[in-house]
Amino acid sequence: MPTLAQLGHLLTACRVTTPQHWQRAAKLGAGGLAKTLDALASTAPEWSADAAGLTEYQRGVVELWFEEGGPPPHRQLAVNRFILLDKLGQGGQGEVYRARQLNPSRFVAVKTLTQDTDTGRERFEQEAKALMRVQHPGVARFYLYERVRDPDGNPTYEYLIAMEYVEGTDLHRLGQWLGPVPWPFVAHWAADLLGGLAVIHEAGLIHRDIKPANVMVIGPFPEPGVDPADTAAKLLDFGAVKPTEDGPRATGSRRVFVGTREYAPPEQWRERVVPASDLYALGGTLFHALTGRPPYEIEGRDAVAFMKAHTRAPVPSARAYAPGVPAELDAILSRMLAKDPDDRGTAAELLDEFRAITPSASRPPGVGTRGSPPLPRPPKLPPRPAPRTETEEPEVDHSFGGAILTVFERVFMPARLRPLAGHEPPAIERLAALARRPIVLFTLVAVLSGLIFLVFRA
Repeated sequence: MPTLAQLGHLLTACRVTTPQHWQRAAKLGAGGLAKTLDALASTAPEWSADAAGLTEYQRGVVELWFEEGGPPPHRQLAVNRFILLDKLGQGGQGEVYRARQLNPSRFVAVKTLTQDTDTGRERFEQEAKALMRVQHPGVARFYLYERVRDPDGNPTYEYLIAMEYVEGTDLHRLGQWLGPVPWPFVAHWAADLLGGLAVIHEAGLIHRDIKPANVMVIGPFPEPGVDPADTAAKLLDFGAVKPTEDGPRATGSRRVFVGTREYAPPEQWRERVVPASDLYALGGTLFHALTGRPPYEIEGRDAVAFMKAHTRAPVPSARAYAPGVPAELDAILSRMLAKDPDDRGTAAELLDEFRAITPSASRPPGVGTRGSPPLPRPPKLPPRPAPRTETEEPEVDHSFGGAILTVFERVFMPARLRPLAGHEPPAIERLAALARRPIVLFTLVAVLSGLIFLVFRA
């Protein structure tokens, strides 16, 4: 089991704390782990610009280390010049953290690659290159792309992307908390996002996964008396980005769907994405913000049923679910949700249309929001999981295998290490995580030994 002396060395080596801060906390802790961690959490190191000390995420990493032993968890606390503060999310391709960069000193979002495959590395590098080419207030800013180094400074085979940390609330959680959002705010955010999309498309890129969970809203809470121009929206997560001029699919390669079922346009189900595909997904995202529901709701999120709805079902009217939506705005959304990509227009054209109906159109998008208080964080209620990005064949149903994996995770993994419902990584990653648990390996060895014994006994 680790000792407090080893913990002090780990936290100072990772620059989570300073030697002076650690000594004060260790003295207050009087040799106990819990009290020492409480002391570290109650005050911040001398260099910290905010009042926060040890975060819940960092504490969880330390407690797990003391519970299970093993090598010091350097990689879970710091990577290169970044101190990891909170885990923001995990998907099939990577993990995202809120982190503090030491030089220059600032909060950033750090995304690390966890899908160690040729396809995963190629998509991760493609995301980094895409972010480098896009600079717009409606898109999270890119900072750097580099190889991860181990605690001794040696390069590893892992890479990271550092980008602007956007303090706010994503549209999915905002909708859970607030319900339908007043239309002037939605129209203003649409202008922000379309401005960013216009730049993305001019750079020869297609986002491919626009949805409420990938749109961050910043500024004051959208309520009566608040000017929509004092808020802003930014587009996040370029993990599914694709060049407009992409090479043909190799003969015999497997048909794979990439995107989120609730918002993917008809052509995306046929792997024929174009810039207008992003406009359809944004239209569905705005529809959700205005009405509190996606354009099409399918029980069980059946892939084939969603494909049929997006390709054949009539385009829904936002006014049918939110009568206060102006007819002009409803007409723009219907255009964005057209089945034929050629009928949707371009991001620049739609931007002009939204500016024309936005009450605070006099102020350019993204201007005037600096210094505004951030949106309050939603209360910690049991939320409905955000629709996840799929990278799979729509015809395949993994529900049985997923259920088996869930059972094994509940038996062999602590609650804080289990994937969140609706945010599970691919099955191969879940199996790899289980295989790293000593108790799982011990159980497998015991079971195999028992089977061998029974075979020889028979």
